[in-house]
Amino acid sequence: MSMDIGEEKNQMMRAMENVPTQAYWGLAVGSVLLSAVFYLTGKRNAALFVGQWPPTFLALALLYKLLRPSRESVAAGMGRAVDDMAAAVR
Repeated sequence: MSMDIGEEKNQMMRAMENVPTQAYWGLAVGSVLLSAVFYLTGKRNAALFVGQWPPTFLALALLYKLLRPSRESVAAGMGRAVDDMAAAVR
């Protein structure tokens, strides 16, 4: 039996929830540093390969932030936005 698209998305989101957002940043910074080490040791091809990883890690973090369902009420957020606008006008 194959999984439908909705189940696959839910399974992927559950897996991403287990990874803290700071881990993606850490992986991006770590790959930049590893790329620099490879470059300085003369392994140019490895440096270029590893140097292309940070955008992927950062894109995964952004994807998770964009697709994650919000844990707060939409009405509460709108109420705060209206209050902020009213305060800015005064």
